[in-house]
Amino acid sequence: MQLNPGVTGRRVVVVSGVVAAHAREVFQDIGIWDRIPLFQVLQPFPLHTNFIQYLRGSCESLLVIEETTGVIEMQIADHHRVHGKTSGAVPSVGELSPETVERVICRYMDLSEPQAVPEAAPGRRPTLCAGCPHRASFFAIKKAVPRGIYTSDIGCYTLGLNLGAVHTVLCMGAAVSQAAGFYHAHKHLEKPPDIVATIGDSTFFHAGVPALIDAVSQNVRFVLVILDNRTTAMTGNQPTPATMDGTGAIDLETLVQGCGVTFCRVADPYNVEDFIALLKEAVEYSRSNGPAVGWPAIPVFLTEHRRTPRERRSVCRSPKIVTGAGIVSSISSVRP
Repeated sequence: MQLNPGVTGRRVVVVSGVVAAHAREVFQDIGIWDRIPLFQVLQPFPLHTNFIQYLRGSCESLLVIEETTGVIEMQIADHHRVHGKTSGAVPSVGELSPETVERVICRYMDLSEPQAVPEAAPGRRPTLCAGCPHRASFFAIKKAVPRGIYTSDIGCYTLGLNLGAVHTVLCMGAAVSQAAGFYHAHKHLEKPPDIVATIGDSTFFHAGVPALIDAVSQNVRFVLVILDNRTTAMTGNQPTPATMDGTGAIDLETLVQGCGVTFCRVADPYNVEDFIALLKEAVEYSRSNGPAVGWPAIPVFLTEHRRTPRERRSVCRSPKIVTGAGIVSSISSVRP
């Protein structure tokens, strides 16, 4: 499909995908809209034979701009006339941004290239939401086990990587199974490192239960922290088996105990000192008795608000906590 019907010439530009929109604007901006035929290919493969014959028979030179693999220029199969990814006229890697497309077309038309666009400011690492209880949980873990091995799982709490409280992330359920692997790798040392695994409540229901049962049967000595916010926060606040309406809701503590865990405690992560003490107790227990499980249980406010009206709360920071940490920028607590 020719985007500028009626225009003819021995030089032709062929584009596909989103590049077509960029090329249309570039043609108009640099003043070649009524001088150079611009074709958009709607079906790159297989390329229509009549179109291939037209290009071969009427063009002296041809520029093909397409994303990913050079499928169109491969089918035209004329390296003497085709300028594209194979010839180096079009970048073979990276995004074909509007600036890149303009630069490619200007070089092809022997026009002066546009001024370089200033580089974007460096990005900022994503972090957990202000007031998120996972912040306090990770802070407590770092304080209780400062030189431990921290395995984690798939969820918004994976952002614990940026807080220095997550060392490994692989797949759903791997927080527990990798903790078991690290235990077996280090158990023969005179002083093996303490291991703390973190997993979300919804991920635990989905893939953590079999791994925990296996860890109990192998007497793996580690602490599992179930980050229980009573929702599936990363993908849209879907309910978990523990928060389903009706009589079928699963009690998380009962489930953990049913896996064979004897040390099973629930705590409030905003009571930081108490939670640190609990984690230290769990670590001490796990060193000689096997898996210990504790979890900070704080519902996500958005989800909880949908169920029952709640009084307005505010987020405030505790400089005292931040001073002694050196781990996170701030630890948020929530107060009425």
